[in-house]
Amino acid sequence: MRVRIETESFGSASNQAIFMVSGWAMPKEVMRSFALRLSERFYVVVANLPSISLDEQWISRSRIGPNYDIDALSEQLIEAAPDEAWWIGWSLGGMVSTYVAARRSSCVLGVITLSASPSFIKRDGWDNAMSVEDFDAFASLVAQTPEEGLKRFVILQTKGAENERALIKQLQAWLPLKTLNRQALIGGLRLLRSLDVRRELSLLDLPNLHLFGGKDALVSSQSLDQQMDANPLQQCVVLSNCAHQPFLEDEEACVRHIENFIDANNP
Repeated sequence: MRVRIETESFGSASNQAIFMVSGWAMPKEVMRSFALRLSERFYVVVANLPSISLDEQWISRSRIGPNYDIDALSEQLIEAAPDEAWWIGWSLGGMVSTYVAARRSSCVLGVITLSASPSFIKRDGWDNAMSVEDFDAFASLVAQTPEEGLKRFVILQTKGAENERALIKQLQAWLPLKTLNRQALIGGLRLLRSLDVRRELSLLDLPNLHLFGGKDALVSSQSLDQQMDANPLQQCVVLSNCAHQPFLEDEEACVRHIENFIDANNP
């Protein structure tokens, strides 16, 4: 069997569905506790991005190389997602979920992003983001020594967290070092560099909620100033004590905001 996207499900399939997409280089196990908590009310399916996995057997069975073309990736995720699901995406997963929700709205009930900016890098009219020079330097590190690049990424995404040391240890334990796929890491970074979903966000005709960490060193909550008027169906929330992984740092607050938002916007 040719498997494109690795998923894991939690909860009863008779409940309303949530489809959760993880971020660059981080396997779905990072989101497992969060998914389990949401599965008390929902049927939750968590997806890896292509060829990011901790499962050595799954990697060995997969005969298809990772495809990070945004339209091809969108189709792979739609194929893996339950019908009529709320999509939740973390960081790059949130950007991709926004793209899918805008372009293929019949497949999505609504979209919720965690620490996701419409553009990860600075562009004309988008200043609260990483400089192209800094991004390219990091991408070069990943291409040359991917293990060191992943460890550097963990330090960047935990910077500012109240429990920074504990989070670093926790995230390092989930790094897919034994199943590392250089092509997937580089493909994901190329997508992260090129993807700009500002237009998709403005055209989105579905309920959309965006949770930011007030101490996030990678995605500035100041981007809210540029994003607030983008879409009338949009809600933005800043979790002031969180960095780049709010679902790990304040799981209960994230669950509360998500449950309330879905309850208020269910068809």
